[in-house]
Amino acid sequence: MIKKKINIYCLSFIVMIISVNFYAQEEYIVNNSKFLQKTNPSYFGFNSLNNVGVLYNTMNVNAYDKMDTKYVFGSLSFENLDFSIGLDINSFKIQSTGYNTTLVNLSYVYKLQLDNNLFLLPAVTIGFGSRGVNPGNLILEDQIIGLGIPFGTIGQETNDELVLAMINKANYFDLGASFLIHNEKYLAGMSLKRLNRPNVSYDGEDDNVTNNLPIQISVQGAYEFDLNPYERRFLPRYSYLYTFLSYTKQDQSSIIFLSQDLQLGEFSFGLSQQLGTGLTGTGLTNIGVSIGLAVENFDFGLLYNFPIRKPATVSSTSGVYSPSIFELFITWDFSIYRRNRRGQYNRLTTDNYY
Repeated sequence: MIKKKINIYCLSFIVMIISVNFYAQEEYIVNNSKFLQKTNPSYFGFNSLNNVGVLYNTMNVNAYDKMDTKYVFGSLSFENLDFSIGLDINSFKIQSTGYNTTLVNLSYVYKLQLDNNLFLLPAVTIGFGSRGVNPGNLILEDQIIGLGIPFGTIGQETNDELVLAMINKANYFDLGASFLIHNEKYLAGMSLKRLNRPNVSYDGEDDNVTNNLPIQISVQGAYEFDLNPYERRFLPRYSYLYTFLSYTKQDQSSIIFLSQDLQLGEFSFGLSQQLGTGLTGTGLTNIGVSIGLAVENFDFGLLYNFPIRKPATVSSTSGVYSPSIFELFITWDFSIYRRNRRGQYNRLTTDNYY
């Protein structure tokens, strides 16, 4: 095993490492309430829906670099057999370092009816992940000439081509389990990811436990209020307030996410807050605002996340990683039995189970 230290002359790569440790890199999608399947795969079976969607967000890693995330999902329900299949693909890349990850998940969700209007959705998930760094963006010790970074010069050649080849890419499997219980008023769920604690060392031979991704545990809850049950004229006929909360713990870090979505007919307006705890302390890290539009069986939305605390720098390790994020998405529901109820706009519904 070659144990030569690799020097990275790129602040964004250092910040990226911080973000990976704190946020679990393949999970960084802000709109957790509408894309709940990213946190809890049981949501693929929610209301036996058939739908697809795409999401794109861009995150400011620092003042000089950005990280782009692309997310695609689809769910297909087999009503007569009481199960659904979900597939999602999530990938992101930091341009300056060439660091990129891709995670493909396949989920099986079974439907159990507990009461007239209460449903339980247990699920199992298997994923295949890949992560890597562009070796051409890394600087090894024998390339530093003179006084070193940043006062010296950097040579173009290195004698350690084997080191670069070793860190090119790492592949791994991810196993998870989850459940979701809901009716037309509330939702509650729990999910476990990386139960097999996959090894993500680049050479595939390092058995050091520090290279094993930690198990991630998450619990979620939501409640929807009907703001206009008596159809008062000062509000649209279908007006709802959807509140959502999730708590995610991974290793020594945890994240609390809250959101409040106000649905006024086909228009929606939302707020989100994110709190982080970890080795660097506890605090509010992000506040987001979102708007959405529902047009027949299409949903469009965009969100902007305002950072509260700046990320740590090379000279200071204090602070919580907190990027600014712009996110947009579109989803399409092609469930043939819901055409007459799409215009009601409520998020928690059970009409398509029957």
